[in-house]
Parts: sequence; structure tokens; C-alpha cells
Amino acid sequence: MKQLVVAVALGALLALPAAATTFVRVADEALADQAPLAVVATVLARAAAPGRAATDYRLRVDEVLAGSAPGELVVRLPGGGAGKLRLKLWGVPAFRPGERTLLFLSPAGDGTWRVLHLFLGAFHQVRAGDRELAVRNLAEAHEVRVTPEGGVAPAPADAEPLRDFAAFARWVKARRQGTAPPDYRLPATEAEPLRALAAKATFFTVDDMRLRWFPFDSGGHVDFLAYSTGEQGLSGGGYSEFQTALNAWNAESQTPIDYRYAGKTSVANGLDEDGGDELSTIVFNDPHHLLSAFSCTSGGVLALGGPWYESGVETFHGEQFHPIAAADIVVNDGLSCFFSHSPNASKAAQELFGHELGHTLGLGHSCGDADGPDPDCSNATLSDALMRAFVHDDARGASLRTDDQQGIRSLYKQTTDGSVPAAPTGLVATPLGTHEIQLSWVDNANNETSYLVEFAALGEAFVQATPTLDANTTSATVSGLATATGYRFRVRARNAAGDSAYSNVAEAATNAPIAPCVADANTLCVHNDRFAVEVAWKIDTGATGVGTAVPIAADDGGLFWFFGADNPEMLVKVLNACVPSLGNKYWVFFAATTTVQFTTTVIDTQTGAVKAYFNEQGHRADAVTDVGAFATCP
Repeated sequence: MKQLVVAVALGALLALPAAATTFVRVADEALADQAPLAVVATVLARAAAPGRAATDYRLRVDEVLAGSAPGELVVRLPGGGAGKLRLKLWGVPAFRPGERTLLFLSPAGDGTWRVLHLFLGAFHQVRAGDRELAVRNLAEAHEVRVTPEGGVAPAPADAEPLRDFAAFARWVKARRQGTAPPDYRLPATEAEPLRALAAKATFFTVDDMRLRWFPFDSGGHVDFLAYSTGEQGLSGGGYSEFQTALNAWNAESQTPIDYRYAGKTSVANGLDEDGGDELSTIVFNDPHHLLSAFSCTSGGVLALGGPWYESGVETFHGEQFHPIAAADIVVNDGLSCFFSHSPNASKAAQELFGHELGHTLGLGHSCGDADGPDPDCSNATLSDALMRAFVHDDARGASLRTDDQQGIRSLYKQTTDGSVPAAPTGLVATPLGTHEIQLSWVDNANNETSYLVEFAALGEAFVQATPTLDANTTSATVSGLATATGYRFRVRARNAAGDSAYSNVAEAATNAPIAPCVADANTLCVHNDRFAVEVAWKIDTGATGVGTAVPIAADDGGLFWFFGADNPEMLVKVLNACVPSLGNKYWVFFAATTTVQFTTTVIDTQTGAVKAYFNEQGHRADAVTDVGAFATCP
């Protein structure tokens, strides 16, 4: 799926396809203890590894944190290559010459070095505000979590902390020399304003074209082989689970996908072959030790997979693609404990294999990417998808849901009926900063030529964000917006026959600059001046004004009047519900006795987060009880 940045004024476009590698997070302590070598280094050069589907990075070692190293070394990472076919592995880190990194490494046995646990041991130095952060790019990663009881669960949305680069390096060195407190992690109050800045960094090169199999269009099929050792921890070796996963995609009724199980093979080249062996395989137990072995104590990568694609292009429904020629999945060694702790090992394997097969077909994540529009999968439709970034492990197995079907149809559905496109659904708006809001939606059309995004400040008329977006787009960032302002958004698809109906309307407010609350005639400061509350009104003649604030004895709220001090229109409260039993949120409650149009704006001055509430002209104002207003505790 494509993501595009839509600048209201400039119209700049940036395509960011994404997919995943599956992992369980490894604690910083485990990385520091396990790594034979840890260094701070500068990338000098990048080149295709000779005779391998891999990329070599030549590094200058700036500081050795653990172990010993020469002044320069070569780190080899899978993916890329210079052969006829090139390998795309989602989740593998990539580096730019000149950038500075902090790496946990292990020897590869051929004079080069590997990143410990692949991307989990690679940190990029990223500037965010006045800070230099150590940041892992997990946007293409599919994360699961092992619970204290040994089960599997989605990873929490805030599982990845922000780390100060220099402090993290000092901690690694001190850890190897004894013990050291983890004082490199930024506190929540400092981390949240920087998180969006850090997430915008891009550490890998992606093609601006999607990948797609073309044999299905003419009745062809793709054979998949399974390595003859079988998967440890699964009764029967995992062969039936893999076939079930293949058939789940074949059963999608509106696409010609035809993945066939072709039996067992003793060939274990998998991803470790220059130019590919033109076989599509699932290789169990990582016989070539491509990955650091998985541990149910400390975690690691579960599986690594991707398509072999041609550098040339082919066209389908007017869109250019790189053709996929083969695909491989490597399942890591040591997963017996992972499957044994699942409530249903067979179903967990089906879901794991099915998710990875979705990536071999060209699909990215429905939701859950750390820098995506719905990182915590709050949209119920997207969260239900097989292709969300967290495993469900609820015995659903390899079950395609609504978003999976819509996504795969956008790649492979053959026919159109000449009608206007189907309307997009599931529009979600998420603030990115003081002037940007990111949108994501479900693409339900198979015959659109473009998408149009419209936006409006609360109470204003919709206008189009320029430019129009390409077919199959499912996200956009609207830039150039006013700060601390509430907006409405809607999206529609277009083709030669006309426009679709609009999507649902999504609302969000841009953030405010972080500044103390200053109480005045029109601003109410509550909770020790943490939250600022303002109200703007408009009557049917077009006259406008702002509410006059009236503090009350309680520190959590106050009154507003519009037309006279003897006639208060609104009581507003911001309530502290920062306890687990109440959801760890600040609540916003207010009641207004008016039919006048108004917008109530509440600002968390410690984080810049903003909530805006709108009442239409002539509508008897509803009471607002927003129990999820601010997830900014404490």
C-alpha cells in the first residue's frame, strides 16, 4: 500500500511502501550481555556483497563499547544483491554513508560481522529537537510479545522507549564493566514531543513501485516447497499448517491467487543465495544460521522472509510494478518454546505463516506500524486483519478479514464494471505535530484512478487538499494547517465515470506549541495550570466571539459565558483518571445550555496535545463525556 505526504500548499509526494519481519522484542540488557562486540561507528560506504544476496557496509569504528575491534570493519546484512533477481527483505536495517550508528554485532565467520538479532541490534543516531536519539526502525516489523506466563500477546504500543544516544552508549560500556542504571531512557514528558520527530526518520531505501506476482493473471500458479526437517515444536513438522496458510490466500474469491504446496525439499538455500535459486520455499529452523537464535527468555526474530523481484517493470490496471519471481521464508531456530506457550500451537503457526505469505504477495501492514497512521490499531476493522502488525494468537489461524481482502484485491482483482468507485471507509485522523495531520483509510475500490482528500476547520466549508492522490493510496499527510486547531477530513475515490461517495468524516486537532497556561479573561487554566481551555462561538448572523472564563473553587474546571456574566453557557471539567482501573487518561466533561455554534479547545500544555469539540449552529448542545481525551498521564 502507498503512503503519501500531501502538502496543502506545496503538494510534495513521498511514497513509502512497507511490510514486515516477525520478532519478539529483545531487552537492552540482553543485547548488551549477548553481543560479542558493541560499537559506535560511522558508515563509510555501501556495496552489494560479492556472490551473495546481501549488502556490505564498511564502517569506521569511533568507539568500542564491548569486545575489541579494528579501526574499520564490514557489517553484512541480507537483502539486495547484484544478480538477475534481487531480494527485498522487510525489516532489515539499511544505513546511509555518513550516518552514525550504535551496533550490537556478532562475527559471521567470514571476516564480516552480523547485527545481533538483525534490526533489533541496530540503532541510528537521529536528531529530534535538541536531542540526539538512538532509534531503531521497527516500522517494517511484525511484533509479538511473550507474557510472563509464557503465552503470546500483542506488544504494547509504547513498548519502544526513546533513548539518548550518548547516554545509551555510556550505559552499554558500563553494563559490560559491571552494572549500570538505565538512565538513558527519556521520561514520558520529554519523550512524547520528540517521538513524532524521531519516527519521521527513514533509514532504508524503498522502491516507489509495489511488488506483485503476474503469473496469476494468465491462469498460472506458484509452487511453494517446505524444508524437509519440519518445524520444531509443531506436531507433524508444520507442513499442514503451512498448507492451510497457503489455502487461506487461495480462497479469496475475487482474486486469481494460486499458491500450491509442492511437497518437501532438501534445498535450504532460502534467502542465502545470490540472485535466488528460483524456488519459493519455507525453510524451517534456520539451518544456515542467518539469524541469531530465538530465545523465549530474551526474545528475537521469529521469521524472516521476502520476495525475489526483477528490476524491470510490468503494468497492471495502469500501475507499474516490479514483478515478483520467487519468494522465501526462513523460520528461526529455537521456536519450540514459543509454540509450546501458545494456547493453540497449530493455529498460532497458521497465523504466523499466513501473515508472512501475505507479505510475499505484496501486502504491508493494516495497522500497528510504529510510524504509521494507526500505531496502536485503534481502528477495529484494521485491528481485526491478519496483516496487522501484532499477532492475535486467539486461535483464529490464517483467517483473512475485511482489510486483508480489500488489500489483496487492490493488487490482484482482474475485472472492473465501468461504474464509479466504491467509497473508502474507516478514515482515521491522527495529529503529527503543530501543522500536520495524518490520515489513513480502507481502499474498497478496484477501478479508481485517483483519490481526493478534503479538509475543513471546524465550522468551515470543506476544501480540497492538493494534489490528487494515486490509485490504491491508503494514507496521506495534510500539512500547512493552523496550530492548535480542530479539523474535519473526508476522502473519496475518482475515475472516468465519476466520484465515489465520501468516506466517514474523521476529526483531529493539530498540536499546540509547548508553553505554560496563562489564565486571562478568555482562558481557563485547570489542574495546577496544566490544561488550558478556551471557547469560540458564532451566531446565525455571522457574528463571532470568544467565551469569557469564570474560574471556580475546584481546580479541575470552570464556567464560560458568551453574552452576559449573569448567563453562563457552559460548565467544563478536566478530570484526572490516571489510574489503571480508569484507563490512565485525563477525561474531558462539559455541558452547555445553548444552540449557538461553538468550538471548545482543550490543550495539554505539558505535551502540546489538543482536543477540540464542535457544536453545529442551531443544535441543542450535547453533553460531552470524553473518557479517552488525553493519554498523557501523569
